[in-house]
Amino acid sequence: MRPSLILLAVAALTLTACNGPKALTKRGLELQYAGMSRQAAEMYYQALRRKPGHVEAMVGLKSAGQGVIDQWVGDFQKASLDGRRADALGLYDDMTAYRDRMTKVNVDLLIPASVAADYEDHVDEHLIELDEQGHAQLEAEDFDAAAETFREIIRLDAEYGDAQALLVVAMAEPAYRLGVDRLGEEAYRAAHDAFARALQHDAAYKDARALLDQALAEGRFNLAITDFESRPRDADIALELRSGVQNALIQTTDPFIGLVDRTQRDEIIAEQQLSLSGMADEQVQVGELAGAKAMLTGAILMYSVETGTPMTTTRPGFRKYFREVKDDEGKTKKVVAFAPVQYQLHTQSRDVILKYELKLISTETSQVLFSKVDEVRSSDEIEFATSQVEPGLLFPARSSGEVNRSGKSQMSRLLNARRELMPGSSMRNQLLQEASTRGTRQVEDFLSDHIR
Repeated sequence: MRPSLILLAVAALTLTACNGPKALTKRGLELQYAGMSRQAAEMYYQALRRKPGHVEAMVGLKSAGQGVIDQWVGDFQKASLDGRRADALGLYDDMTAYRDRMTKVNVDLLIPASVAADYEDHVDEHLIELDEQGHAQLEAEDFDAAAETFREIIRLDAEYGDAQALLVVAMAEPAYRLGVDRLGEEAYRAAHDAFARALQHDAAYKDARALLDQALAEGRFNLAITDFESRPRDADIALELRSGVQNALIQTTDPFIGLVDRTQRDEIIAEQQLSLSGMADEQVQVGELAGAKAMLTGAILMYSVETGTPMTTTRPGFRKYFREVKDDEGKTKKVVAFAPVQYQLHTQSRDVILKYELKLISTETSQVLFSKVDEVRSSDEIEFATSQVEPGLLFPARSSGEVNRSGKSQMSRLLNARRELMPGSSMRNQLLQEASTRGTRQVEDFLSDHIR
């Protein structure tokens, strides 16, 4: 073994020994003799975690740990005599938590029965005070303070009085009142959110459910989507984009955005004998008849597919082979050699571009509420090599003309690269999916701010 490895091993063994159960127990004894019971008990505890049942550590922890408990008992009794009930309860909680922790290493520490009885008395008296305090805070409409008080009551006694029900009131009432205020201000989204918070605390709180539904009904922003405009050759693009946006809006998670049923809209149009070519006043009338607050329309401003000309260039390379040579002793051996060759590098690219416009027009004022022009692009390119040289034996040349021995993996990648561009139909589908997603998000973002 190398000297450095030996030193590391020795250091590791030394560290393990210093933190082993024997060393920790010895350190605990030293601390206990020095009157540092809490620190000593911690050393014994760590020793027992490393070696459960270690006798010396268990004896030490029983002694030092009980000393820690006795100190807490003294503090508890003093707080009780001084009338500091809350402090006494906190000390008892710390004491029992410490005792329970030591129980995990099978060391039982004792808390006098008289202390436990005093604690129960304190709890009863404290609960009465807290209950009176919580009711007063509710009457004063200090809901945050009341909620904190009732949480403390429940922590001490989960079944005490009507603490659970009053905690619900303390948490739900502020949200309920906020909802009522916002509903009166016609801030429907804010009202809906507030009532939803109230119902999280109590699914049947007052009339919050009915008011939540009212906020949603009165604030819901229904859209009617018209056909998107385009040049005749791009009609299918316009139809697919419109359908994509419509389907995405149908699945929106925003409860305030709704769509007018297309069948209903078409029936109304037929009855009124109105045209939806362009955004005229009659479109607004149709929207009003269909119960829509706005009409969403769009247009394909540009759609192009640009496929580059395939390019082929001849590149210099080298073919690896083995040749026989004789060494100084006249013996024949094989050595690597490289012969100049050429290979062909092929490249081609394709770009699909879609530029579109979305408009949201109010059926109440005929004003354009929202207008957005956006462009999405999908690009693909291929680059591959062909050669008569057997794969694995072809190497590229450096700019200096020398063989690039480290370029084998690069050449392998080019020889095995994809040789066909992604179909234009697939690129179109990707483009329309992205445009639909982006367009829907733009409409949702606008309505998220527009609907109060």
